[in-house]
Amino acid sequence: MNTAESENKRLLEAELDDLVARLQGEARVPGASVGSDFLDVAQGIERQEQARLTVLRLTERAKRLQTALNRFSTGEYGVCSECRTAISPRRLHAIPDVTTCVACQERLERKAG
Repeated sequence: MNTAESENKRLLEAELDDLVARLQGEARVPGASVGSDFLDVAQGIERQEQARLTVLRLTERAKRLQTALNRFSTGEYGVCSECRTAISPRRLHAIPDVTTCVACQERLERKAG
C-alpha cells in the first residue's frame, strides 16, 4: 500500500468512526407530545421524519465507506468495479470511497438518466 492509499484508508476510517458516533446520537428520535395540540403533534412527527431521514442518509454513507475499506483488504481498492482498470489517484483523493473510474461513472449516469 502506497502513501496515498494509506492516507485514503486513514481518511475513510476516520469518517466512518465519525459517522458511527453521529448515528448513535441520531438514534434518539424525538417523540411526539401526548396531549398536545395538533400543531405540536405535527411538529413532533416532522422532527421524527427528519431524524429518520438523517439516520438513513448517514447509514448509506457508512455502507459506502465500509465497502471502500473492504476493498482495501481484498486488494481491489483503486480498481474500477466496472471495467477493472485503475481509478486515477486524483479521483481517489477527491472521493476516497469511489468504486468506478470517471468513464464508467459517466456511462452509468447516462444509462440511469
